[in-house]
Amino acid sequence: MNMRSIKRPMSQMRKFEAKEALFRQRKRILKYLVHGFLKQEGYLASAEAFRSEAALTNEYELCDNMDLEIILQDFCSYYMMRFNKQPQFCRQVAEPRPLLPTRPPTRAARPPPPEPEVNEDPDLPATFTVTKLFKDIPPEDLNSISAIERKPLSGFVANMSLDKKQLVDMLYQDIIRPSGVSWDDVKGLEEAKRILIESVVYPVRHPAVFTGLLEPWRGALLHGPPGAGKTLLARALAAESRCTFFNVACSTLVNKWRGESEKIVQVLFEMAFYYSPSIIFMDEVETLMSERSGPGEHEASRRLKSQLLTELDGVRDRDGLVFLLANSNMPWEIDTAMLRRLEKRIYIPLPDEKARAALFETYLNVRTVEVYPKVNFQELAAKTEGYSGSEIKLVCKEALMANVRKMLPNMVARSQSGRKERLDVSDILAAIDKTKPVSKDLAKRHIEWQEKMGCS
Repeated sequence: MNMRSIKRPMSQMRKFEAKEALFRQRKRILKYLVHGFLKQEGYLASAEAFRSEAALTNEYELCDNMDLEIILQDFCSYYMMRFNKQPQFCRQVAEPRPLLPTRPPTRAARPPPPEPEVNEDPDLPATFTVTKLFKDIPPEDLNSISAIERKPLSGFVANMSLDKKQLVDMLYQDIIRPSGVSWDDVKGLEEAKRILIESVVYPVRHPAVFTGLLEPWRGALLHGPPGAGKTLLARALAAESRCTFFNVACSTLVNKWRGESEKIVQVLFEMAFYYSPSIIFMDEVETLMSERSGPGEHEASRRLKSQLLTELDGVRDRDGLVFLLANSNMPWEIDTAMLRRLEKRIYIPLPDEKARAALFETYLNVRTVEVYPKVNFQELAAKTEGYSGSEIKLVCKEALMANVRKMLPNMVARSQSGRKERLDVSDILAAIDKTKPVSKDLAKRHIEWQEKMGCS
């Protein structure tokens, strides 16, 4: 057999593989160009859906000087130089011809559009017609649809500049969808839950009641020792209130470029009012809103605080409900002007004995573990006075880990996967002795500050 005849198919195969690789590369480039164009135009939900459907990863990203508009402009310039006319990309579709009777239908025919309902209101002219949106959705179910699902983002960024669209894209990532946390998951803290329900949940459900002097509160501060349940309350409020929840971190607002931080705050509140009712949650707010008269404060920090205070209580009137929920472990460091705008200042105490017993019962109620002998949760609660909720969770985790340490040497030879393991009460008591509370002394200072500056 001639060697040339062997090399020829091999070279043809390599050429074919090279063409296939080039074809796949072009397809990948097109996908990333479309994804970048959707994000640039503000179609963030469509961009996220396209990213998921096209299986795009973070392995590649578009170069800084590449997008569909630049490519289209370059092609139009080339076409004009080559053929002395502009290229035609789209054409108007004429009326579709009826399908031939012998051709089987390829898809189900679309239902005819709903006819507009004739208006019967005597206050409007007879020529006016009214078409109901969400016609098939009952009114009680329509109220349960969040604003972020009803309002397209493209309507918000339609007339914005490119730099503002990028800020909207960044802030859109901070919107948290409702989680599975409910009020029942928060043990104790009944007073704090009542105030949050009155401040946010009731004004959303009954807006006609909260008008005039009864207008909703603009903000609330949750302060208390670390691990007392402040963040858990915020998660429960996000799930129960049906509001658009912005989880804003310090890294989101602070920017190294001059004037950029103030612009981010302005776009944040514009976006919150667009998706009203909204909640803006700021964790560890003392890092952003410390005293402006503090030594060594930079000018950029003062400008950021001034912009935030202006947005919270400015002269401009806006339609909608935006509630600022702040969280702090050191409220005495927050600026006085900010405290005035946080109209409700709520102390989140350490869990009492009843709440601690409920926490132990929740964390030790594991399907694969049986506490032996039967444990009295009230006794465990009495031994953990001054412990926060997160520290009680850490005690239970340490006790369960002690049981796992006993099982690990014989784990390979085990075959009874459905058997319950027994957790000895002595392991729980040993875990309590090992875990010391860190928030007990700090609680006294919070109580003193609440008596002086609190408003609940």
